[in-house]
Amino acid sequence: MVNFFYDKSPIFLQNILISLKGIQIYRQRYNKHYKKELNTLLKSNEYQLQEKRLKQFIKFARKNSRYYSEALSGYKRNIGLSDMHNLPVLVKDDIRQNIEDIVTRKKNLIVMETGGSTGKKLKFYTNPYDISRRIAYLDYFKLKHGVKKGMRRASIGGRVFIPTNQKSKVFWRHNYMLNQVLFSIFHAGTENIKYYVEELNRFKPKSIDGITSVIYRMAQYINENQIKLTFKPIAIFPTGETLTDEIRSEIEKAFGCKVFDQYASSEGAPFITESADGNYEICPATGFYEMEHIEGNIYEMYVTAFYTTTTPLIRYKIGDAVELFEPLSENYKQSDIRIKRLIGRNTDYLMSNEMGKVYNVNLASVARQLGGNIIESQFIQNELDEIIINLVVEKEEDKKIIEKNLHKVMNIRFGQSTQYVINYVDRVEKTQGGKTKLTVNNLE
Repeated sequence: MVNFFYDKSPIFLQNILISLKGIQIYRQRYNKHYKKELNTLLKSNEYQLQEKRLKQFIKFARKNSRYYSEALSGYKRNIGLSDMHNLPVLVKDDIRQNIEDIVTRKKNLIVMETGGSTGKKLKFYTNPYDISRRIAYLDYFKLKHGVKKGMRRASIGGRVFIPTNQKSKVFWRHNYMLNQVLFSIFHAGTENIKYYVEELNRFKPKSIDGITSVIYRMAQYINENQIKLTFKPIAIFPTGETLTDEIRSEIEKAFGCKVFDQYASSEGAPFITESADGNYEICPATGFYEMEHIEGNIYEMYVTAFYTTTTPLIRYKIGDAVELFEPLSENYKQSDIRIKRLIGRNTDYLMSNEMGKVYNVNLASVARQLGGNIIESQFIQNELDEIIINLVVEKEEDKKIIEKNLHKVMNIRFGQSTQYVINYVDRVEKTQGGKTKLTVNNLE
């Protein structure tokens, strides 16, 4: 009934309804726990806080979760940083099969789901205590870069708030409570992106955050059409998708400000954020990080997340990977983890007979190197010796340039034995959560 009323309402009333929802969100996020957490972060050494919080977190999970009470029953009473490698690993199927036993509380539960980019959604629970502390850390991160809570903010997320039968080109809504304009990711195609940029110019946000590919698309439109912006953001915070050097450069050129990357997850994994000097840093106040070597300087992460007291994640195999500046020793400390770049899903790679794994970070620059005006690209592998390349191009003549350069550009990454099939498409398909996947690996 509520959705029906919303869908049939005029846009100005939808803005009011979203703002009323914003009041609920505000109370949920900006409570006493938010204030306490932000104050703690501003005063504390994160590594000291990590050591203290890990012991408290493990103790809490043992006491309040039936699953962890049993899973950790054979381990010593006081578990510290140096003991973590001995504990059992938690995988996604453990959560799916045992969620009711893992959860630590029965009241004020908020049901959440991951986007299902790997093909299977994951349901878990959180509550206002966890959410507010997590938001406090995000605001703490943004504050380091000059962005304060309450400033005008443009956000691009995965929520559906544009009715399917809408005729107008207004693909955004306003949350007056949070001083925020919300842009739809589901309508941000080439034909509509100009309207997004026009609204940005009208709203004049102090910061922009959200799905990387949509911010990138806005930036491309601004640069290609030499649009003069009437505002300059303090900072931009892309999320949800891999940020490459090319994407960062395009966004910074368009908006005239710095881009600061961050890593988190729907489940509540500890943060990895970018500092003012451009270095990626773990955030020890939010969790404990373990690195499992894959190859070279590529490591898969196992995380223990302090902001998941409702569905505790202890040694969680999240499925994401990072590239480090240098290999870790066997007895590495948390401060030894120096991250060069975020890779994302450890399945975000394709395979080559000659070169082995080709990660998405190595494919991100292909569109630029192929030449022509490529708007979007995606690489799909169903067979070991064949890569399907879906491309969205602006003009017919771009195709000749692309096909001329194709083998030279791709053979550097895959060798001589791989075949390539180019499909020119109107748009690249998105995941259920509205994200665009650069690589799709369907090999078994």
